Amino acid sequence: MSLPPLLTLVLLVLGTIIGAYGSIYLKLGAKEFNLNLIKQVKNKNIILGLFLFAFSTMLYVFLLKTEKLSILYPLTSLGYIWVALFSVTRLKEKMSLPKWLGIACIIAGIFLISYFH
Repeated sequence: MSLPPLLTLVLLVLGTIIGAYGSIYLKLGAKEFNLNLIKQVKNKNIILGLFLFAFSTMLYVFLLKTEKLSILYPLTSLGYIWVALFSVTRLKEKMSLPKWLGIACIIAGIFLISYFH
């Protein structure tokens, strides 16, 4: 099975965004986290975060049927970029200059891998 490259890229970006939101909801749910499993089943943020991670993973596995792992896996580092952006915008976290420089390096790496594959 083969997908058009643009569709593969769109689905991968969508999957990384969904996974990043999973991290945001897990962070929000962590405020109420403890080892009581019964209480965690009622922790809506934890449940939503896990669901988003699971959905993102299933999308990734689907894409593995259509594209090389050596191409897809490095592109999943887009998730680091989304988490950084969502942490600033949704959680009001601060990002230092070295962190932004790290994000720029990830973007450069993504460009190199996707442009020269």
